[in-house]
Amino acid sequence: MQKVKTVAEAVAFIHSRQRFKKTPSFKRLTALLAALGHPERASRFIHVTGTNGKGSTSKMIAQLLRQAGLTVGLFSSPYIMRFNERIQDNAGPISDNDLLAVMQTIEPIVADLDQSEELGPTEFEIVTAAMFLYFKWRPVDVVVLEVGIGGTWDSTEIIPDKLISVITTVSLDHMRILGSTISAIASQKAGIIQSQRPVVVGALPKEALEVVESKAHALQAPLYVLGTDFQASQPHQVDLVNQYFDFQNPGLKLTDIRLALQGNYQVENAAIAIQTVLLVAKPLGIDITAAMIRQALGQVTWPGRFETLLDSPKQTIIDGAHNQAGIAALAKTLAGPYANQKVGIIFAALEDKNVHAMLSTLMATLPNSKLYVVPFQAPSKRQAVQLVDVQAWFKETTGIHFAKSWQSAYQALLADPSISTIVLTGSLYFISAVRQSLLEHQEKK
Repeated sequence: MQKVKTVAEAVAFIHSRQRFKKTPSFKRLTALLAALGHPERASRFIHVTGTNGKGSTSKMIAQLLRQAGLTVGLFSSPYIMRFNERIQDNAGPISDNDLLAVMQTIEPIVADLDQSEELGPTEFEIVTAAMFLYFKWRPVDVVVLEVGIGGTWDSTEIIPDKLISVITTVSLDHMRILGSTISAIASQKAGIIQSQRPVVVGALPKEALEVVESKAHALQAPLYVLGTDFQASQPHQVDLVNQYFDFQNPGLKLTDIRLALQGNYQVENAAIAIQTVLLVAKPLGIDITAAMIRQALGQVTWPGRFETLLDSPKQTIIDGAHNQAGIAALAKTLAGPYANQKVGIIFAALEDKNVHAMLSTLMATLPNSKLYVVPFQAPSKRQAVQLVDVQAWFKETTGIHFAKSWQSAYQALLADPSISTIVLTGSLYFISAVRQSLLEHQEKK
């Protein structure tokens, strides 16, 4: 008997699954994919990992390839507004009808696998299988495949072959899963490197780059490093809405590329995306021109990534800076244009993040800001940081304020005449809730 009859039931079924299992293994996913006829073998892949920037970089890679005339799949996480966003093609997110059909195919197989204690798939394994099946049903020229967590044991690493691997950044995050040092985390992310396939990496810390270089050398995988093999620079003063950058590698030099995505950290992500697309152009049978690059990057958008959501009554920006490195990048972006202004910041995060370091970075980099810490409703099986803990950490600090909700903090900042810009940041789950609420409020006006 079919248990999943609606899209809501399909999404609820996915979210009801266990998030992690103790032993990293591909046994569960392999069993599920085998029962589905191995849909992962039907597509070609560009594999993208990184502590930060992998979502934005993946979106830019997809946009560049679409500009060149390809049909491109995109798999990312988490979603901002609707679950369907996680699986996209040129037409946009997977339709409700297709999502329901995919999950109605998968759910009975999962029920059978659940009879074995070791074969019942996890939430992300099911979502990954759903993506593979959808792109088998709706074929694309290539899938830009974003890793969930890490690389070595991530479900997306099940793919048999890939065109290229991309590592955007490496910093401390998901330490309970990936390891407590930069080298350990880099080792996990380097797990996506495939023998004799090119690898593009961002400006990694020295200890991370050494790990990646060693793995690439061992697998005879050509390595392209930002700052060494290709360059990105911002020679001009930039505002928060319009930013331009230069790109250069041995075969191409472009100046004054307009980037629609805000936040100066997006320049490195854009350079990684350009280098990646140039390397896969030949195996995909396409030419990448300067005009294509300019057109694609001048129009690409990615919700929740330094996104100006409202211009009035005050400029309101949301940014899913969900870990310490993300917060550092956000603070650096804000510090330039707002060095002499008072910015209002509303922050909420999950309890498994280094919240003390994140808040310390904001206060140190933006001393003129007015910073609120607020609670939020975390997704099932996750826990938001408790305000009482933050209050205990910063009891001697006068620069941090606390509110019972982001809405009350937002109203307080709107009423403060010294604040011209408000930034809501932290967990992507928090940003998702804020975005939906503010846009719904705007629509009702």
